[in-house]
Amino acid sequence: MKARQFPKLASLLSALVMAALVASCSGGGNAGTPTAGPTPTAAPASDTDRAYAKSVCGAINRYITAFGAETQRDPQLFADQKKLLAVAAPILDSFSKDLQKAKPPKDVANFHNALVDKVGAIAKKAKSGQVVSTQELGNITKGAPLPPDTVRTRLAQAAKGIPECDQSGGMDALFGAPAP
Repeated sequence: MKARQFPKLASLLSALVMAALVASCSGGGNAGTPTAGPTPTAAPASDTDRAYAKSVCGAINRYITAFGAETQRDPQLFADQKKLLAVAAPILDSFSKDLQKAKPPKDVANFHNALVDKVGAIAKKAKSGQVVSTQELGNITKGAPLPPDTVRTRLAQAAKGIPECDQSGGMDALFGAPAP
């Protein structure tokens, strides 16, 4: 593959991974949905919100970049499930650890922690070879609870203008887009 084709491949891979992440978020929460903690507000985005958005978007970018680099190294990676799982496990583990480092606002903490737990569980499954499809790797947030729309709107505002979020798809990639 020629070097100039990599940006196209990276864009395609990024679009596929982000589409899977966003699609998986829109399914809503599960029976164990955590409470929101402090009452969510429709207040303008705070510095805490912006720092959290930057940290989370950076983690998403590293996740996408790692898969892009592995796909560049082996364009047939997604055709070999055993090899994909071996490559995906450490990438997912790093993603989980990166998400753990993010400091969420108080009214997002319970949702963030549930998401970190979900990503960590998928990473462990991939490491042990239990993930049975590439779809499950793309749906790492499926079933994770979503913060209320007021919080998601505030986080979407916080992500605006942050380069890491412009590259990754913003907070919608993990928590879904707020209702219009």
